[in-house]
Amino acid sequence: MDGFIRERRKYPRFELDLEVKYKIISCEEAFKFTQTRNISAEDLCFEAGEHLNMGSYVEMEVDLKDNRPPVSIVAEIRWSAEVKKPGSKDKAYANGVKILSMPPSDEARFLKYYCDKMVEKLSAYLNKE
Repeated sequence: MDGFIRERRKYPRFELDLEVKYKIISCEEAFKFTQTRNISAEDLCFEAGEHLNMGSYVEMEVDLKDNRPPVSIVAEIRWSAEVKKPGSKDKAYANGVKILSMPPSDEARFLKYYCDKMVEKLSAYLNKE
């Protein structure tokens, strides 16, 4: 494949700031509040004030801004990387997770939300011409 980079992602990713709270499943700790950086149909990236170990499992609650309770997600940390925040001395990390499970009703809401975002992006793209 001369000069082509193969995209490994199955689904488009959208930059979205959604409120999320998370906790490591194996630890006795309270939920921590943060924001997503982006989402796709099977994974998401969120910011945290800590490096999270690859392979750790997290319980998450993501607010889809639809005036309903947050969706519950169990996910696995796939990567964690430090990010620089302009003007801040605090460390921040982007953490990528693979979604493993969610209740069926939450999964339907999450996928509908994701598809709606895809339609919005496509409509915006088509209306530029």
